[in-house]
Amino acid sequence: MKITGRTRIFTILAHPTTHVVAPSIYNHMFEELRLDMAYIAHDITPAGISETIQAFRTWENLGGFNVTVPHKETVAGLLDTTSQVSARVQAVNTVLRHEDGTFEGHNTDGIGAQKAIGDVRGTHCLVIGAGGAARAIIDALLNAGASRICFVNRSSSNSQKLLDIFSSDNVCVFDPEDMDKINVVVQATPIVDFIPFDIDLKRLKKDTRILETVMRPTVLSDTASEYHLEVIPGHAMLYFQTKQNFRLLTGIDVPDTVLESAFGTVGYKKL
Repeated sequence: MKITGRTRIFTILAHPTTHVVAPSIYNHMFEELRLDMAYIAHDITPAGISETIQAFRTWENLGGFNVTVPHKETVAGLLDTTSQVSARVQAVNTVLRHEDGTFEGHNTDGIGAQKAIGDVRGTHCLVIGAGGAARAIIDALLNAGASRICFVNRSSSNSQKLLDIFSSDNVCVFDPEDMDKINVVVQATPIVDFIPFDIDLKRLKKDTRILETVMRPTVLSDTASEYHLEVIPGHAMLYFQTKQNFRLLTGIDVPDTVLESAFGTVGYKKL
């Protein structure tokens, strides 16, 4: 990759950045498509996020940036405009920088998750978590026709925020007695070394689909596989997110062959 003074830069805001694979994926696609663009990562603590966003306003060759844990909700409140979805769920994961230094926020978490899961019409879903990603996923599942979505979460403030956003009988706090009614489970927390909230996976129906949102193996997905449940890995969601994000950031529809090749460079198998 040849980087010049004209190269358009993209980045991701995270803390930490050790788990971030976006630079490898995007830079592979930029090279394949012969674009004068480059992608890096910024490891920013929560205390520094406001100053970082302000500094980005004057970064003339910055095309935009992605946002991941733990900054999605904070960044949403620092932008000039946001998409309808982002405004509704109060979180962003993709931000465009316009020539005048203004920022436009988007959220593709929901559409990425829904496309990875597939048809959810008429399903009863369980979402583990109530943060920005969980809210975006619930929003997308509702729009895709899920009949009922329950969630479980430890933070009462996040739970109440979610209930305030989705003031619908179709969204509710999870009751373990309803476990045998569940068709789809979404693990929307960063927990990898135990099953959140001691969810009893063996009570799920055998055709239940379980989507992970993290990019590495988890106790939940390993246990679900032992029970012969369908586990959809986190990189499936990331695949569809990246396709959407690439279009938002560059205005270009990346060919599936190029995207699949890029995912292969970081060890993710073809979907």
